[in-house]
Amino acid sequence: MTPEAVAGEVGLETLETLEKLLAMPASTVDVSLSTACDLVAAALRADKVDAFLHDPSRESLVALGTSKQPLSLLEKKAGLDVLQIANGGRVVHVYLSGRTFVTGHLENDPEELRGVRETLRIRSKLGVPLEVGGARRGVLMVASQKPEHFTPADIRFAEMVGHWVGIVAYRAELVEEIARNAAEQGRRAVAEELITVLAHDLRNYLSPLSLRLHRALRRAQREQRDADARDLDLALKAEGRLEALVSDLLDVARIDQGVLQLDLQPQDLGELVEELTTVFSTPEHPIALKVLEQTAVLADGARVRQCVENLLANAVKHSAHGTPVTVVVSKEKREDGVRARVDVIDEGPGIPAELLPRIFDRFVTGQKPGQGLGLGLYLAKRIASAHGGDLTVESPPSKSTRFTLCLPGYLDS
Repeated sequence: MTPEAVAGEVGLETLETLEKLLAMPASTVDVSLSTACDLVAAALRADKVDAFLHDPSRESLVALGTSKQPLSLLEKKAGLDVLQIANGGRVVHVYLSGRTFVTGHLENDPEELRGVRETLRIRSKLGVPLEVGGARRGVLMVASQKPEHFTPADIRFAEMVGHWVGIVAYRAELVEEIARNAAEQGRRAVAEELITVLAHDLRNYLSPLSLRLHRALRRAQREQRDADARDLDLALKAEGRLEALVSDLLDVARIDQGVLQLDLQPQDLGELVEELTTVFSTPEHPIALKVLEQTAVLADGARVRQCVENLLANAVKHSAHGTPVTVVVSKEKREDGVRARVDVIDEGPGIPAELLPRIFDRFVTGQKPGQGLGLGLYLAKRIASAHGGDLTVESPPSKSTRFTLCLPGYLDS
């Protein structure tokens, strides 16, 4: 439709309304919709305009945007700004049907909510569906206390302006999402910088602490103070866990800064994994190792150990008492060459579906708060990637969880 044809259909005032809608600055959804409702109310000489959007959590249509008029205040006071889908009414009718609704005698409409007819005393009502982001998401409802208020031109205008109000809402939602993401990224950046600084400082304190604890342990052993020796041994183990955590935090910082260095040397992956499974296997959590083929790789032995240690610790942690963890070392042929493969399989409860897509992210953990920072799998994934390999996971509902580490650079011996 040409501008001249549109002008003939809806008039100059309505064209100005559309221009004002397009010129609106980006803002939040409620502010943007309320501003749009004010413009529509002025153009159609209405007593109230609402922009309802569907809220799935409450199965309701909520007036996120309302014109600044006395009738809108009365609507909110009467609780008619939140409409349950199950209660019906003309707003719900337009939303569900996707069709325009208009009447000049709402007082005679038995399908309308009693509060709208009697409390608000609306006589003329004009509603059009709102599409936001390509989907029907709500209703633009225009109301007047005068009977037979809306003309055919008003109906055409409402249908046209409803399209633009939907665009306004979609743009506002995008702005809100960008703002939320920016704020979250800012918080993460500050937190990560703080954690890195603290990790460096903690390492400076841990080194002399470890040295003093070792000296005190040797002294207690020489003097045969067995109780003191046991306590000091436990203290050293706790200090070792803290030092490992600090190392993980510093490794995260190195990975983020792209300065993680690898010392690549020929490694027998089967021997490396067998050494680790011997350490981790206990009567409470036995580990069954299967080395199907000799698998020599060019890798940083310390980093691969760190990667496999995290996988084994994770499997043991999530396995029931007495349930074995299975580890399989093999190789597979791919189009891009032969890959060494380590599968770590546990019979635990599995990874929740909502957590699975984020399981390799930083600070994501399936444990209770305070029982882990969620860095082990993140580091394992990045170590695999640094070697040109990958770490993946499969955890179907009610079945075993399988982590698969693949490393390239197989050396044919």
